[in-house]
Amino acid sequence: MTRWARDQSEIEELVATRQLQKITGGAANGEPLLDKADRTLATARTIASDDPDSAFVLAYDSARYAGTALLTHQGL
Repeated sequence: MTRWARDQSEIEELVATRQLQKITGGAANGEPLLDKADRTLATARTIASDDPDSAFVLAYDSARYAGTALLTHQGL
């Protein structure tokens, strides 16, 4: 696993305080989360003109899934 070059001390503190946890093996595969982010964003696009508020919530969720996938790929 590649270590975080920036903000490594902050990441280590989050792990120490159990706000993040380390994961390995198959659990460190963020691809399913990226797939979910793609599907959620596609849904947001389809409803944006009819229901912009819900589309915004879905777009936010998509970004959250993508961010979680990034952390997952990093073993966090």
